[in-house]
Amino acid sequence: MKIIKDLVKRTLQLDPYSRVTPLKNLQYVGSVKHGYHIPKDFLNSNSVCYCVGAGEDISFDVELVRLFGSKVFIIDPMPYAKDHYLKLLDLTRKGESFTIDKGKFAYTYKSKAADFENITYLETGIWNEKKIVKFFDPAKDNYAGHSIINLQATETYIEAPVDRLISIMKEHKHPSIDLLKLEIEGSEYTVIDTIAEDRPDIKIICVEFDEFHHAKNSKYLWNIKRSADQLLKIGYKIAHTTHQYKRTFIHKDVFNVLKAQE
Repeated sequence: MKIIKDLVKRTLQLDPYSRVTPLKNLQYVGSVKHGYHIPKDFLNSNSVCYCVGAGEDISFDVELVRLFGSKVFIIDPMPYAKDHYLKLLDLTRKGESFTIDKGKFAYTYKSKAADFENITYLETGIWNEKKIVKFFDPAKDNYAGHSIINLQATETYIEAPVDRLISIMKEHKHPSIDLLKLEIEGSEYTVIDTIAEDRPDIKIICVEFDEFHHAKNSKYLWNIKRSADQLLKIGYKIAHTTHQYKRTFIHKDVFNVLKAQE
């Protein structure tokens, strides 16, 4: 039965590895749970990166500064996310270590105090307009992930500000950004809709399709495909994916250059 299901997925391009055009020169950045594969020699000290969705793991975000010296904007309106960032900042300045998760998923931050000079924290969410919205609580205790689309079907919520991605870019005078990370509990669909509409200049998009982890039926496969289709249509290629639909999209202009360098 599984063989048949997998065949159907591949035929309908619903399989996580469908339409992937892999790059060789990728490196993994971040913790086991919240890292991504990105081009090895692309980012540098002039790069601008937006990391949307911090939660209680900003390993990928701060590693972009430590490894490449990039300018990183961490974007998350949740109080616990800001608390996590401030705790890391405080411990780093004191020269103390900060380890998150446990066991095989344990990760110890390697940041230095000077790294935070290249980090800006924005207490807002990304959506399709500027307003105050409800971020619904997760169903599990100690789960750092509130959802605008109420991904886990709960009734309680936190209200917080959101804005459109292109508006944030204009506000901070960024005509382009080199990398966008989206870990936003189902809101990635709406944000990708706005990217397809506004066509901002973004070189790399790393996205976790969170519905995979909470789906009660196969509808999520079609949601992910539709969202991926939008990015492919406007010139992106899927350079890497995991079986959990955690993907790295690279715009074809950059992808082609990187491919030629292999």
